[in-house]
Amino acid sequence: MAIVLPCSMTPSEFAAAGREVEMPRPHCPNCSARMSFWGFYSRPLRIGDEIRLLVHRARCSSCRRTHALIPDFVVPGRLDGIEVIGPGIEQMANEATTLAVAQRAGVPYTTARGWRRRFVSRAELLASGFLAATVALGDLVHAFPPVWSRSPCVPSRLSAARADAGSGCR
Repeated sequence: MAIVLPCSMTPSEFAAAGREVEMPRPHCPNCSARMSFWGFYSRPLRIGDEIRLLVHRARCSSCRRTHALIPDFVVPGRLDGIEVIGPGIEQMANEATTLAVAQRAGVPYTTARGWRRRFVSRAELLASGFLAATVALGDLVHAFPPVWSRSPCVPSRLSAARADAGSGCR
């Protein structure tokens, strides 16, 4: 299993630092025990050019499982970095074809198709997570106007729907 940790370094800086990267010692996601560092392994990352990253591992002394400690610019199980995949998904969401996205990113068509399929298969889970974060943030969310507020016809439909639904949560 991979534990994704925030990283202030760029992918190139991370690759150049190698074993000198300082990672926090995490707690095991399975049993919550404190983990100890357990070596490294090398993995490729494609962000235009392909670079090699040295990924730290941690081992739980309680349940004896090992976990990779990966920086937040790495997508678990994918060769391409988040700075390549993210814009590709955004372009496909804005109606760009998979082939056009693949050509712009310089990746095979099947790679871009895989990004799309993975995103679509997890869209409901992602939406649930964003909804939970929105609820947890509470009043902070009201500082940002909703995207649909710029459309003249949607708010009137929304107002009608709210009137039909009653007072909301009970």
